[in-house]
Amino acid sequence: MTDLLKSIEQVDALRLNRARELSELKVRMTEAGKYSKYGVHSKALIVLAYASWEGFYNECVQCFVDALKKSDKKVGDVSWALLVGLLKPNFQRLRDRNHSSEAESQFVNDLRSVINRDFTEFDANVISSRSNLDFKKLQQNFDILGFDLSPFQRYRIRINKELVGWRHSVAHGDEPDLSSVDLRHHVKLTQHLLLLLSDTFQENILLQCSYDLDNGASYSTASA
Repeated sequence: MTDLLKSIEQVDALRLNRARELSELKVRMTEAGKYSKYGVHSKALIVLAYASWEGFYNECVQCFVDALKKSDKKVGDVSWALLVGLLKPNFQRLRDRNHSSEAESQFVNDLRSVINRDFTEFDANVISSRSNLDFKKLQQNFDILGFDLSPFQRYRIRINKELVGWRHSVAHGDEPDLSSVDLRHHVKLTQHLLLLLSDTFQENILLQCSYDLDNGASYSTASA
């Protein structure tokens, strides 16, 4: 099995693990009988749903970057905006020197050496998320990655309100407005968004690293 197919299958395995955790919690809640929308079980599921959303996104980012490292692709050839992942130290030096003329000149000279680098020293934090994966953050990261955001557009409001908003309220000790919540639908929404993430990252791994496939090998991304 090629490194490329291993990367693709790793994304699937990670998604299935996250989806299984959500399903198991939903089953346990059903077995426990009727639950309160504002009870501890509901809040636990809301927190787990967001953790699955952000956690799986970050896992996909790491799989994508690892695949690119193995492919020896140049960062700028994948997405020009991804160069920010190589230039973070340069930006910091520029700020530390108050954007002086000398610092700006040095930055331009350093840029010449950065343009042709691969992903060996790439800082994945520039496309990762830390407790803030709302639609705006997803859009910002996808802009850097050069990914198509359109499959997620229809879920913009639900991502912001249900996945992120409810989780933040629970995490901060507030009482979220759960009057419209159906936890079974919430689980289905999260699992579907995980599938969209999986398809998006797998398609881009294939797009950027497809030459690594063995002769005659092929792969179709998961659809279930």
